[in-house]
Amino acid sequence: MEGADYDELWSDYVPTDILRLISSRLVAGDYFAFLAVCKRWRFKSLSSPLPPPIHDSPSSPCLMTLNKETGIIESFHPVYNVITHKMDIPKLKGARIRSANANWLLVSHGNRGMFFFNPISNDIIELPDLLEDVENHFPSWTFSCFPDSSSSDCFVIGFENFGSPPAIYIIKVGESSWTYHDFYNEDGNKQGSFMLSGCHNPVFFKNNIVWIFGDKGNLGILNIKENSAVETPIWEFYGKYLPRRKRSSIRQSYLVEDVDNGGILVVLLTYEERKVEVWRYKYDISKRILEREKIASSDNKTLFVSFGASYLKPCVARGLGNKIYFPMFHGNNKGVFYCLATHKYYSLDYSINAAFPSSNCYNLIQPKSCIWIDPSS
Repeated sequence: MEGADYDELWSDYVPTDILRLISSRLVAGDYFAFLAVCKRWRFKSLSSPLPPPIHDSPSSPCLMTLNKETGIIESFHPVYNVITHKMDIPKLKGARIRSANANWLLVSHGNRGMFFFNPISNDIIELPDLLEDVENHFPSWTFSCFPDSSSSDCFVIGFENFGSPPAIYIIKVGESSWTYHDFYNEDGNKQGSFMLSGCHNPVFFKNNIVWIFGDKGNLGILNIKENSAVETPIWEFYGKYLPRRKRSSIRQSYLVEDVDNGGILVVLLTYEERKVEVWRYKYDISKRILEREKIASSDNKTLFVSFGASYLKPCVARGLGNKIYFPMFHGNNKGVFYCLATHKYYSLDYSINAAFPSSNCYNLIQPKSCIWIDPSS
């Protein structure tokens, strides 16, 4: 077929409905690679865009966002870049999401109210009010397991910003009252050795051990004694301080359990142009030292980070390996991820077949009350 216009053949003889059927089964890198095959395919898609379907979705955490003024909670699917569910829950009006584990959210209401909410089943499990003389000025929270199963083993812990080490609130689900532990004046704790400011997402490990990242770049490990909320937990501290200049550049930090490597990843967002760094922390039991290294790759996995819950998952779709999804939106509710290879932020928009790139996260929207949940776990 000498002299034939192959581009014309591609565009003229492949029916539009077939192209739309194929594109409807693709997401992320596969979707945009499909459109790049032929310019006319892209033009046809632009004339009548068809976002990928939300059914048969790959396993991925979803971002739950709560509007405290209305009590409306939305579930956002990052791979398909769409809000899949929206619920009006009167109980959530005036509330704030604090932490998450699988389908369960830990929610605070007012100065003292605390409860669990399951956005999949709409179940609510009430917790006792916080102590009247302390109230809820604790920014960082976590809980150990699902409150609806083996409840006697579920601990809820809040970390205060003040003190070195910080004070904690703790309760074992099923108990009638919270316990407040203040370590500020305990012997053996040096002033300034470990402090917190702002929100963090503590990581609960097995055997009721909690890891949390300190302002100076070291790690605090809280050991709950004898499976009891009343017994005073024990703090341990590991790792050298980060250099002063590095510490002053950190705007936000997120902790993620790294199961395959037996440690955690710390994702740092800096003030300067909102650049992103990832550090791997691993505790050497035999040497009783904490090893720390900066990494440039997440081993082709996808990170989902937020205050209260973060996850490291196998690559959820082609093109999303070594990416970090933040609890941020671009434009009209389009999710944002950071690429560790290009050091840029991106937002995929299937409706206009475009990808928004940026070297920083200025002008992006971060809701006040939002968190990743992982129903698959």
